[in-house]
Amino acid sequence: MDTKQGSASFEIAGGSVTGHAHVAAGRNNQDAFCWASGADGLVAVVCDGCGSGPRSEAGALIGARLLVRAAARLIGSNLEVADLLEQVRQDVLATLRLLAREMSVDAPLSSSPTSAASFSRTVADQFLFTIVGVLITAGVATTFSLGDGLVVINGDRTQLGPFPNNEPPYLSYALLPGTPDHGASEHPSFQVHRSMAASEVKSLILGTDGAVELEAIAARPIQGGDEAFGPLSQFWIDDRFFKNPDMVRRRLTVLNRGPRGGVLSDDTTLVVVRQKVAEG
Repeated sequence: MDTKQGSASFEIAGGSVTGHAHVAAGRNNQDAFCWASGADGLVAVVCDGCGSGPRSEAGALIGARLLVRAAARLIGSNLEVADLLEQVRQDVLATLRLLAREMSVDAPLSSSPTSAASFSRTVADQFLFTIVGVLITAGVATTFSLGDGLVVINGDRTQLGPFPNNEPPYLSYALLPGTPDHGASEHPSFQVHRSMAASEVKSLILGTDGAVELEAIAARPIQGGDEAFGPLSQFWIDDRFFKNPDMVRRRLTVLNRGPRGGVLSDDTTLVVVRQKVAEG
């Protein structure tokens, strides 16, 4: 997918693979990704559902789309990035709150308002997920997160987390009274990592925490052959990843083929952005 922001034109690709630990346990891929772009800007996110949530893939999928949609509505405004992200946070929480209320079921069934316990159980089971994203607006690129994951800008790698006891902050903790916020403010909010001119972004990767493993296994042969998997740079160098919308997923999948279940234990998701080189 191509998009132009400021003086730079970008291509975007993405993909996800289920970790072999989840396959062995009969669980779905709990990661999700989404992006959108237009005349006013570009936003992309990857989300990772809480591992202990029995259906947190639902929250990651819904959350990724709500985040992108909320940012797309505001990206053409005059808001500062921090204020825009805070408004996105509040807008997404408002929708998640409504969804959790509508999806909560008390036992025995009752027509009375949903109990606090049922609401909290729905949030904990389905709507806890981490976020790693990028926002490009008015020629400025900003990376942000709420939780763990990976960001690589122009080859410069930043690992987000891990957090104590493997408990990252989640956006939806704000819906659960009394939930610890791991040293953050009253409610977990987006952390802005880096802002730079969009024209300076030659390549960028957003990854869930499973993507942290990819650097360590770059030299490892792919199962069934002698070819090494290769470094993360392949994803922004090789044109195939931008010409075929399924190629990122296919490349990640080769690591988890074979009788032993594969290399990536956790779900792994990447969104790759690169500046398009002018032709001619």
